[in-house]
Amino acid sequence: MSTPAVPVARSLDISSIRRGFSLRPAEGWLTVAMVALLAASFALSLNDAGWVPGSEGSTGYLVWVAVAGVLFGLLAAKAGWGRWRTYLAGAVVAGLLLPFIAGGIVLGSAVDGFDPASIALRYRAAGDVAFQVWADLVRDNRPFTDQFAHYHMVFSALVWTAGQVAATAVFARRRPLDAVVIVGLLTLANMGATGRDQLQIIVLFSIAALVLLIRAHSFEEQVTWMRRRIGDPAAVSALYLRGGGSFIAAAVIGALFLTATASSAPLQGFWADVPQKLVGFSQWLQRYAPTGGEPRPLGVVGFGSSATTRGLWQPSDKVAFTAKVAPTEVGQFKWRAGAYAVYDGIASWSWGDSGTIKHDADTSLLKGTGDDPSLEAGRREFRATITPGAYDGSIVSPQTIERVDRPSIVRLDCNRYTTVESGSGSGSYTITALVPVLGGQDGLTQNRLRIAGTNYPGDITRNYLSYPASSVGPAARAILADVRQIAATAPGPKGNAYDLAFALQQYLQSGRFTYSADVQTEVHEQCSGLSTVECFATIRTGYCEYYAATMAVLLRSANIPSRIAYGFLPTQPTADGTETVMAASAHWWVEAYFPTYGWVEFDPTGDVGRPLPIPSGGPETPKPSSLFSPGAGERATDPLARSSARPGATPGTTTGTGSGPFIAIAILLVIGIGALALTARRRAPRKPMHPDQAWGSLGRLAARFGFGPRPTQTVYEYAGMLGDAVPTVRAELSTVARAKVEVAYGRQELGLERLRSIGEAYRRLRFAILRLGLRRFTRRR
Repeated sequence: MSTPAVPVARSLDISSIRRGFSLRPAEGWLTVAMVALLAASFALSLNDAGWVPGSEGSTGYLVWVAVAGVLFGLLAAKAGWGRWRTYLAGAVVAGLLLPFIAGGIVLGSAVDGFDPASIALRYRAAGDVAFQVWADLVRDNRPFTDQFAHYHMVFSALVWTAGQVAATAVFARRRPLDAVVIVGLLTLANMGATGRDQLQIIVLFSIAALVLLIRAHSFEEQVTWMRRRIGDPAAVSALYLRGGGSFIAAAVIGALFLTATASSAPLQGFWADVPQKLVGFSQWLQRYAPTGGEPRPLGVVGFGSSATTRGLWQPSDKVAFTAKVAPTEVGQFKWRAGAYAVYDGIASWSWGDSGTIKHDADTSLLKGTGDDPSLEAGRREFRATITPGAYDGSIVSPQTIERVDRPSIVRLDCNRYTTVESGSGSGSYTITALVPVLGGQDGLTQNRLRIAGTNYPGDITRNYLSYPASSVGPAARAILADVRQIAATAPGPKGNAYDLAFALQQYLQSGRFTYSADVQTEVHEQCSGLSTVECFATIRTGYCEYYAATMAVLLRSANIPSRIAYGFLPTQPTADGTETVMAASAHWWVEAYFPTYGWVEFDPTGDVGRPLPIPSGGPETPKPSSLFSPGAGERATDPLARSSARPGATPGTTTGTGSGPFIAIAILLVIGIGALALTARRRAPRKPMHPDQAWGSLGRLAARFGFGPRPTQTVYEYAGMLGDAVPTVRAELSTVARAKVEVAYGRQELGLERLRSIGEAYRRLRFAILRLGLRRFTRRR
């Protein structure tokens, strides 16, 4: 019985393998094949996902990279190398091999030889791609890169590493379970990221893993039997393989049966709160993830501080929230969650330079800000109780929010609100909003918007007319030219902002553009290096982000202030006033600014968007223009961009009209400013004044002349900035600022004499700021 054990023992002795190479590994070729099949399953999963578009090179070679990694790990184990020596050598080999493959994919048929010059060209091409990716994501801080060849290096490096680590775990450390776990996690991670059905690949991986584990256990038993000389090791190997094969067959068949019939979701509740926490992660991932394939939605229902348009719209099928409104409410308004003000000129919108203000429950959230709804004409109250579902992010409200029955945080961009967040608590909340009255004596009408004029506040012109010039190319300019021609035929006063905005909305909603939730192919093939605006103008298909971004930027290019609003489309309420808003109703639209009426909603997104139905209204008489001429960046302009020069005049010059009108205007300005100064002197406090009152009034007065505080500035930072503008009253600024800090942060009670000194300092500051405003205006003239 012991006679046949001698050759078996020699064939299974691992130490003999480390002393010299033998053709057949001690673990057997079946083990090698199963390790290779494990790594190949991961490679097949990546290839099937199609993360890299086919036009950028096939990823079918990944299977061979996986096999090569396994063979390298096997050879290193047979050579007796340690773990770290194996990993270091493997990194060197991969560092030479993988850029060579990627460079060949970039060059394609341009290089097909293996001479030194061709090899150098492949490495140079791979290096150029790596540099461009670094330049896009790091140096230029772009939201994503247009390159794809580097994904070949990344994916092949993952596959090589998986194969090498699996082989090292099995053949060097004799831990097959480590190989199954490591490669399995990588495979499942990729399967979880793609929306494509990869059941056949997981079956293949499962078979390879089970066979490998059974074969490894059989090998260990053979070694034990050989060492203890208790029988024929070949017999125990055959026994394990026959029994294991039956188990594997039954397990696979049973798993397939359960997959086809199971309907329960026992772990569904475990993920209930996870998706909302993935908003930031998903935005970060967009910078580095390829845009090919069919990525599985993360289940995120929400909006972050920024958003990047990548060519694929994947709404969730969950209930975002329910809203209970009055059963008698006849208006249907979009549920606004926030607004984006800043466009990076490529594909991203963001809140901008935001600060925060905390409010108690049931207080006016926007009082004192630039978006104070009480200062806007034609508004009425709207109340609703919101019960969050999958969306539990910012407070949602139609149009302009006024109050909420819980502590809240208002986030501002240059004194204009972007979003309102819950300060404490969870569950249902009640909001009060001010929504526009449509028509009637004081309501919103098209004719009233036509004569609203362009006397925009300074912060509006500074922050909501800016856009990178590179974001508007020939295709986008052609759209604006067509829209200007259409707007010129409208019945309103020539050059008014409303007709241009309305014509642009209708133009984008027309059959010239097509709504599509997936434009990855079009973007990849036609939009390399283009902004989302120019891309949409070129391919003329996309979803709400493309429509809204294009309209907002074109409005800005026509000198009409605009921003992106985001939230949810309304749904038809039930008889008791309950709206069930689905996460699939997440949407972007546009808000344009009109003096007197504030932000007005426009929605250019084809049949999906639901524009605010503004009635035409009766004839209106234009209001007289303000005597104050807007400053640089605030100039009233003709949205239709019609030249005011006479025929034959050279662009950039003006024709003479005489100096009489300008002298009269200057005299009127001096009289007006003098009257303002006298009024301020009469109203200036001559009695004790609280620091909060003095500091707040000072900021509001300075803001009228373009020197208002920024939300992120501290008291001393703003005092220093204002002191640079009016150095003659630095001492008074220091008096008021120090008192403000002592009261607000030190909780001190100031005496009567101290309050009187604050009042006197404030009086001097008012006149200094008025003089500053006059000097600034005179320089502009």
